[in-house]
Amino acid sequence: MIKHASWAHGNAVVPELQSGLLIRHWGWGTQMQFTFALNQSPQPAWCHIPIPTPVIVDGVRLRVQTLFLLFKTGQHAAIDNVHIFDGPNRIHTWDTNLGNGGAGRRSGDHSRGIDSVNTLTLPNPHSVMFGMSIAFTFAPVAISVSAPPVDPEGTLLITAAGADFF
Repeated sequence: MIKHASWAHGNAVVPELQSGLLIRHWGWGTQMQFTFALNQSPQPAWCHIPIPTPVIVDGVRLRVQTLFLLFKTGQHAAIDNVHIFDGPNRIHTWDTNLGNGGAGRRSGDHSRGIDSVNTLTLPNPHSVMFGMSIAFTFAPVAISVSAPPVDPEGTLLITAAGADFF
């Protein structure tokens, strides 16, 4: 039984490195867009969003198994890797096998509600120790280098992220 659900607004997302990205914070979330010079491909960018995390409720340490990352990508962008952290400890990864046709990429519009693409289910419940966060790569899928410095389809919008604690 869920004891606590906690969500962060998409404005909380931060990229590790801002070079090569145009970042805009809107009322509805954070939008990132690849920027690049002519004949130069954009590089994947690691991004992070913290989840407000209740650790102990009524004297009981909570567990988590389901997390959510609500997003929308343009046609030339995807989320390639997702890592779940509890404080400094990485507790699970979904890494894309790019050598296998890009299996596991997450793309499209999954920004307005919970669905199977934006739901992240851990294989086993995790006892929360510190604070939860979701790390992911914002990666180019196809590049339109004929029209730098911005690819209008190389975008990612994060609207929210959350988790169910029990």
